[in-house]
Amino acid sequence: MSDPFPFEPFPTGGLPPAPKGPDPVPAAAFQAAVEGSDAYRGLREALQVDEGVLRLGNRFLPVGRYREVAFLALGEAAHSLALGALTTLGSRVTAGLVAGPEPPPADFPFPSLRVGPGGEETAVDEVGRAATELLEALTERDLFLLLLSSGAVTTLAAPPAGFGASAWQGWLGELARAGVSAREQEEVVRVVAGGLVGGRLGMIPTRGDRAVFVVDRGHGPALLGGGPTIPIAAEERLKVRQLLLRLGRVDTLPASARERLGPVAPASTVGPWDRPVVIAQPSDAVRSAADRLFDRKWTSRLIDLELSGPPEAAAARFVEGMEELLRKEPLTAESRTRGIAGFAMTTLDVPEGAPDGPAMERFLAQAYGRLRRREMTIAVGRTAGAPDRARYPAGAVVGRIGEPAEGLSPGRPRPLAMRSGITDVGALVVGLVPTPSAD
Repeated sequence: MSDPFPFEPFPTGGLPPAPKGPDPVPAAAFQAAVEGSDAYRGLREALQVDEGVLRLGNRFLPVGRYREVAFLALGEAAHSLALGALTTLGSRVTAGLVAGPEPPPADFPFPSLRVGPGGEETAVDEVGRAATELLEALTERDLFLLLLSSGAVTTLAAPPAGFGASAWQGWLGELARAGVSAREQEEVVRVVAGGLVGGRLGMIPTRGDRAVFVVDRGHGPALLGGGPTIPIAAEERLKVRQLLLRLGRVDTLPASARERLGPVAPASTVGPWDRPVVIAQPSDAVRSAADRLFDRKWTSRLIDLELSGPPEAAAARFVEGMEELLRKEPLTAESRTRGIAGFAMTTLDVPEGAPDGPAMERFLAQAYGRLRRREMTIAVGRTAGAPDRARYPAGAVVGRIGEPAEGLSPGRPRPLAMRSGITDVGALVVGLVPTPSAD
């Protein structure tokens, strides 16, 4: 390939400049968060070849054990993951498929499906056929790599039999309007949906060895992509059944889906399917961002690793967390720091694979309305980038260090630019309050 890694998160060219330019401190934190959770580099660390030894996560094997390698890369960072495998294994990779929202790089040697937020019904069928063909063709001397990032569920979860795609999306939308959280919606999809979720990919017969690498956005490997290699436990079925009974939604499902709410789970698979290797997660992003600002002489503090709940409630908790932090560590002109930076991660209460731009806008509007310090700045950066960048940027900032918050309209937050397709471990939230001047 002419360019082994074209998806640099913050390229020097190719993206239009922000209208007013991003604030340098939030932009630095956002850039560090993306770099710290980069799927390409995370996979390169977990998948290595060194002096005849192949590292597969926490397994170390002779590199000559495998004759050929096949892969399936899905989700927001699908191409970054695929390129990581190709860079490490080279010509040993002989078959594979990529499905994600980004177009393939030039000269990419394997089939690629471009699937945007919300997914396409035909993509689920194509991925299912490809996975079956790849797995069934493997021998004992071959290896299959499953590479998952957020958004994989759009190509793995099909509507339950008896539901059309629009009816299925409408049914899930009713759950959201009834107050069901993003995590709960993902649990419902894992148990009720058709396709390869709920361990069904892991049930495809194969003689080859297998390894799973995941970019986790905080809800765990069992929910990422619907847990295609992890069988559904009886307690998961019971939990979803109780949720749908409480909402009066069980009888609105077709019979095929209601059967999946029963206590009987399919036979468990064995082997490495059950041990996905996490190569990037929210803690990587927030740690990298906090370290970057600490190196710039800011006091870095964690507000919350997972701000749950609707965007408005999450924003209110974050602003209050910043106020509590400032009560505990008040800043004065004598403080030996440039200021306090508070950090949090959030999924903005948006289920995997669904557009999150509107939720970011709601979060920022609520945060802006709650600012009580004219010197406070709050930024949100979506580590998935901005597939909907025509309307929503990858991230945005409200408030301005050293200037009154009233000087900025909440409808026009200052944008942060980033290319999508790198990773997706959720959204980084940063609160900044500088140390008062001695003047």
